[in-house]
Amino acid sequence: MKNKLVLGLGSNLGNRYAYIYHAKLAIEKELGTAGTLSNVYTSPPWGDVNQPGFLNAAIAIETDKNAADCFTLIKNIEKELGRIHIKRWGPRCIDIDILFYNDETIELEYLTIPHKNIAERAFVLAPLVDIFPYLKHPLLNKTMSELFQNLENNCSLFI
Repeated sequence: MKNKLVLGLGSNLGNRYAYIYHAKLAIEKELGTAGTLSNVYTSPPWGDVNQPGFLNAAIAIETDKNAADCFTLIKNIEKELGRIHIKRWGPRCIDIDILFYNDETIELEYLTIPHKNIAERAFVLAPLVDIFPYLKHPLLNKTMSELFQNLENNCSLFI
């Protein structure tokens, strides 16, 4: 059975676009077939604001892997691309977050699906609106478009 996995991609170090592109390729190789890739957006940093701006995108794929295996493979991809975890919300060459896994809600010690901060982050919602404007958040019962309308849009198209 194929599962729908939606990921958020972000980078604010080095060649940010190359990191997003190489993450996309690695995700397709390790996890499954790419269904849809959003536009790429620029956004200011969130959390620790004293760092370079980000490029952000979202990708949806079909995978036969379970959510926990997807998480492990994603962390391996980040490591292979050079990510070093120094501090929370700090600068990073690549960040890959699981946003949705089917329409499931999953609470593990190391993983929460849907991602708990989707509704507060324009840099996550802008790419999601590109590919799934009518996708309903399973806990908030609002579409990505509705959630995005409630935020100040501080993102702009990169390309």
